[in-house]
This record gives sequence, C-alpha cells and structure tokens, in this order.
Amino acid sequence: MPRVAKDERGFAFFGSLVDLMVLMLLLPLIALFFSFAVSFSESLDPKILEWQLFAEELKVYLRGVDSIAEINNGGGIRISRNGEEYDIESYPQLIRKQKFRQGHEPMLTGVESCSFRIDGTKLIVHAKFLNGSTEEAEYVLTNP
Repeated sequence: MPRVAKDERGFAFFGSLVDLMVLMLLLPLIALFFSFAVSFSESLDPKILEWQLFAEELKVYLRGVDSIAEINNGGGIRISRNGEEYDIESYPQLIRKQKFRQGHEPMLTGVESCSFRIDGTKLIVHAKFLNGSTEEAEYVLTNP
C-alpha cells in the first residue's frame, strides 16, 4: 500500500473542485460559441444572401423616386425617377427588372411567388421561395 504524506491529504478532492469550477465557468462560453456558430452558418444560406442583395439593390432604386405604383395586381411595381421608368415584377421563378418595359434583368431567382404592396408611404415586399422559406422587406418611401 502506497504511503501518503500528511500534507497531501485532500489534495485530489480540492483539485477536482477547482477543475469543476473552471468547467462551470467555461460551459456558458462554449454554449455561446456553438449557438453563434449555428446562427452564422444559417446566415450563409445562399437564398438568404441573395435576398439581402436584392433588398439592398431595391433600396437603391427607391431613393429619390418621382412616382411609384403597383402593377400586375401587386405582382410588381413601376418606379419613375430622373426621367427613367423601371418595372420590378414577379416572373415565373424569379423577380426581374425592366427599363422602359424592355429587356429582362433577373434580380432574384428561385422565387415561387412575390407580392409588392404600397401602403401609404410604405412599400412591403413579401417573397416565398421554391424551398418553402419566406422573406419580407419593408421600405419607407420619401419624396425627393
């Protein structure tokens, strides 16, 4: 049987308590790290990134508008600004932009349906994607 020196009695118990306290201090940080990692990986979804790019691009077209109107029963909007006219509308599986009703520039793909609603000084855009997810953006319209 090994001999234990008198001044080392209880050392293993005390060391275990210190290890347990350190673990209890670090567990919340580990949980926060994993929750951040999960939310970060969800934000890298290509559809969400594409939606955010579309929302920012639409914001640029809404700056300094002379007039804005719903078209196609809420399936799109017509924006007039600086003598130019843009139609941004829902089309099968995408949202497209046309200048002076010519051309066809895709702005957002993989869209099952999209609605544009003007409510006073607000524009509300609601999109449903082919994968079942939905996104919504709200813009405040101001006069130039």
